[in-house]
Amino acid sequence: MSKYVYGIDLGTTYSCIAYQGEDGLPYVIKNVDTNSDTTPSVVQWDDDGTVVVGQQAKDSAVMSPERTIAFVKQLMGKTDIAIQIDGRDISPVEVSSYILKELARYASQQLDDEVKNVIITCPAYFGEAERTATKQAGEIAGLNVLAVIEEPTAAAICYGVTRSDSNQNVMVYDLGGGTFDITIMNINNGTIRVITTEGDHDLGGKKWDAVMSQLLVDKFIEASGYPGNPLEDDDNEEFLQDLAIKAEKAKQALTNRQEAKQVLNFNGSRAQVKVTREEFDEATSYLAESALELADKAVATAKEQGISIDQILLVGGSTKMPQIQNGVREHFGIEPKIFDPDEAVAKGAAIYAMLQADEQSKLREGEVRQTDEQGNDYAVDQETGEKRALPMLGGGGSALPMLGGGTAPIKVVSVSTKSFGVRAVDPADGKKYIYNVIMKDDELPANSTRGFMTLEDDQDYVELAVYQTPDKVDKYAVDEDRFLGNAELTLNPHTPKDSEISVTLELTEDGTVSLHAKDETSGRTVDAQWHAENVLSQKEVEETKKRVASTALASE
Repeated sequence: MSKYVYGIDLGTTYSCIAYQGEDGLPYVIKNVDTNSDTTPSVVQWDDDGTVVVGQQAKDSAVMSPERTIAFVKQLMGKTDIAIQIDGRDISPVEVSSYILKELARYASQQLDDEVKNVIITCPAYFGEAERTATKQAGEIAGLNVLAVIEEPTAAAICYGVTRSDSNQNVMVYDLGGGTFDITIMNINNGTIRVITTEGDHDLGGKKWDAVMSQLLVDKFIEASGYPGNPLEDDDNEEFLQDLAIKAEKAKQALTNRQEAKQVLNFNGSRAQVKVTREEFDEATSYLAESALELADKAVATAKEQGISIDQILLVGGSTKMPQIQNGVREHFGIEPKIFDPDEAVAKGAAIYAMLQADEQSKLREGEVRQTDEQGNDYAVDQETGEKRALPMLGGGGSALPMLGGGTAPIKVVSVSTKSFGVRAVDPADGKKYIYNVIMKDDELPANSTRGFMTLEDDQDYVELAVYQTPDKVDKYAVDEDRFLGNAELTLNPHTPKDSEISVTLELTEDGTVSLHAKDETSGRTVDAQWHAENVLSQKEVEETKKRVASTALASE
């Protein structure tokens, strides 16, 4: 039986695990191999099949690119294949499970506890497929995932803005290593209600690293007189690996200093080069400005609902850069809060995990408790037979969190990160469009109905093609890449043109999209349901779980 529950920030570039101690405060668990609070989200396969996770994999990534993968989070829910190793396709879900397994390993080692019950965080922009894939990664790693919650929500909990006396609108400005996310939320009496989200899935610290790399190389060529270009010349793998490490270190050094120095070597040429904070800020100003533009877009959406910003929370390691802090302060005229930006998400998730464990350990109506041979407790629905794990704590972690004088019970209200609609013909121009029924930012679970008309006399059926679109608009150009599924509604013979067809779409919190359509003339109906794509089937989950359990980690 576990002593604690855990919060995990499964990050694009770095991941982190935390727990809530007996004193009610959250603590990050250090990586025992590096003594760091975070672990690089990089996975590598040795020639013998052993899996390496973390700093060692990152440090040798350029030297072994065909057996190493980073930024796998950006592939979650989008593709079935992240990397091929020895002729076998490995999914993003499996790759992520190795990262989670490594975090659980060193947490267990230090706390002498079975890491079992966890909350895993995800970006606010993650859709249903990405969230399902994240939960599956946890299951494959042998974890009981109590919930997948948004990173901004976890950060708000950590920063203590969920106090019972608060009623405020908060912007979470999350600039991580690989992605940028803006979330505006209302927090009132412990209820966190997401208003809107924006972001760039490819804007993060890695972009600043790339600029720093170019600055260092330009200065190296100038100082050493090297006649070529080390970024393009042959046999440059070791140089590129060294450059990646030194560029990140130089960027980090400029957080606290006005200049950073690094020594570069290539093909017999050697030079010490210096980059000033002013040079770096000027070279990366376009990146900082693009982040502010996205923030402005979110603020404009909130203003349409009469919402103005009261607080700004900075989250993610890249917000340590003075350029970002000063830019946010000057642009919005609000002093941002920043505290442990690398750890805030994991700590907030750990606090929420304690609350969820307490809630989910209670039997619901119609459930009975059962215990398996391993001593694990389950709640079993007497009518359906469905089982769910009951989180039980055997020791510490029983203290409920107290944030600055106490909290109300925390409730999270999420919103849809996409719009969902049906393809139909616009009678004005005769062209087909996607007419959205559920809108981006609608609260979940969402349920909405829209009326349509038959196109011709004597139609035999109506084709109901459902799409998901990225914007909060009434209609959207047809894009088959956004197709979700279709259904057919059979009509009565001799149904006249312009007969009314009502279409209802429902989106649940677990990502299931349901359709109910009705011919209002005949009363005929059709129902259909779709689940997230690019996630594993239950059979694939079980097969992957066995494979991951039998795969050795280099750290074990």
